[in-house]
Amino acid sequence: MKTRMFVLAMALALCSCGTGNKNAGKEQKDTTGAGIAQGEEAKVKPKVNVDSMATVIDAERNRIETALKSLQRTTIPTMNLREQIKQKWSKLDFYTDKGQVIRIKSYPHEKISQRTEEFYFKNGKLILAFIEDNGLKNTGKATDRFGKTYYYFNDESFKEINQTNEKETGIRASDSERLLEEANEYLEIFAGQKK
Repeated sequence: MKTRMFVLAMALALCSCGTGNKNAGKEQKDTTGAGIAQGEEAKVKPKVNVDSMATVIDAERNRIETALKSLQRTTIPTMNLREQIKQKWSKLDFYTDKGQVIRIKSYPHEKISQRTEEFYFKNGKLILAFIEDNGLKNTGKATDRFGKTYYYFNDESFKEINQTNEKETGIRASDSERLLEEANEYLEIFAGQKK
């Protein structure tokens, strides 16, 4: 009797396969957003308020700028650095708080340019980069100066503000990637000087 029941159950299962679902065997699209492809994890980025994040970073930048006189400043001349750096910059100023770099400012050769670049860090990560065409002449607070501002979170740029008439050109659509690379290289230079 048990064998008959088993055979009957198997027959019913085999007969019902492919008849009840006309989409059987086809890849089905998940319209709910809840499904995950087999072997993959969901790659859903949470929605973030970019302007709120930029406001927090601006506040941190202003805090650093206000505290500049009380921070430890270390100046590194570029003459012994790699060619591209020493051709572009005459020196790099590193500002530290409790031994951690929180600001770097690069200075051009005076007779070549007035443009400076500033980098701001939080917990060792770049949070803001600022390019200012007249950076050697302007010494006011960050909010009084104009240039190009790049905001970062977890090593990715999430917002740019260009207050100049200069357009981004070149292979990259933005200078944000180059600035991130420079900032990380400058941190390595500083760490190497401290050894």
